[in-house]
Amino acid sequence: MGFIDVDSDRFESAQSNGEPMESFRNILVGVDFGEAGSLSAGSRLAVEQARWIAANERARVTLLHSTRFDEYWSVSEGDFSDRMPYEASAARVALEAARASLRDAGIEVEIEYSEQRAWLAIVERVIRSGVDLVLVGKRSDREHDGRLLGSVAQKLVRKCPCAVWVVKPGAPARIARLLAATDLSPVGDRVVSLAASLAEQWSAELHVVHALQLPLSVQIEGPDAERQYTAESRTAAVAEIESRLSPALKKSAELHVGLTSPSRAILECADRLKPELVVMGTIARGGVAGLMLGNTAERMLGRLDCSLLTVKPDDFACPIELGRT
Repeated sequence: MGFIDVDSDRFESAQSNGEPMESFRNILVGVDFGEAGSLSAGSRLAVEQARWIAANERARVTLLHSTRFDEYWSVSEGDFSDRMPYEASAARVALEAARASLRDAGIEVEIEYSEQRAWLAIVERVIRSGVDLVLVGKRSDREHDGRLLGSVAQKLVRKCPCAVWVVKPGAPARIARLLAATDLSPVGDRVVSLAASLAEQWSAELHVVHALQLPLSVQIEGPDAERQYTAESRTAAVAEIESRLSPALKKSAELHVGLTSPSRAILECADRLKPELVVMGTIARGGVAGLMLGNTAERMLGRLDCSLLTVKPDDFACPIELGRT
């Protein structure tokens, strides 16, 4: 397998197709706490990320915390526990401090509590209030049996109808390098447009990855047919991606075309480029709301060593209906 890296100079004069860049006006941050009652590392960074985005886009922010606690694995006790792992009063102080820091930056912000499961509270708030971006911290610790935690993020990627940004603890609040993955579908176009907009805001490097897969019929025809198909597909991919780039993009973009599966193309590019953020789309297959079996974005959650921003297609069918949960 190899990547064909298109000359970045070709992107310097890329023109937008006239459609508006995606933007965020209503941001929701799902907040959780550590055992001491302070914001978890992921939540702290998610709040900082929201601060940067909201300040640039004049968006409002909601800090949402679920007070519901089911049995969980306590690292300090080395056993399962159904007790609240922190003092509620300490958590409220920490949340108020986060709100105050955002307000000091001139951002409109509110706090909301819910007794529902965290992922469900977030999804219902998105539906009810027209939220267009959810930020949550990535859980990087492991359960006692070695399984990665992160069920909230997985459910949001699968079920939440808006964009979901899963922030890796320790990542910088300001992004220097983005990797956008596109399959040249409408949602892939949205991914590239959004990534270009973010790259423009941060003056960041923009890299775009696309996986080419040879149809069996082409493979049967032999090497000459494979070379022709690859060249034509590469040209079409470059043209479509160029059409989504903003002319105001300060940094040049670089396209990486991999002759492999989408998952491997993304992982190999991420390993080589070390981006702080990967942007990619999700799909809902078979017309079944919330069913994305084998979805590449969901699989990437536990495999990427960086933050992940997922974008839903316009026809995404959310499986949650208000009043029926």
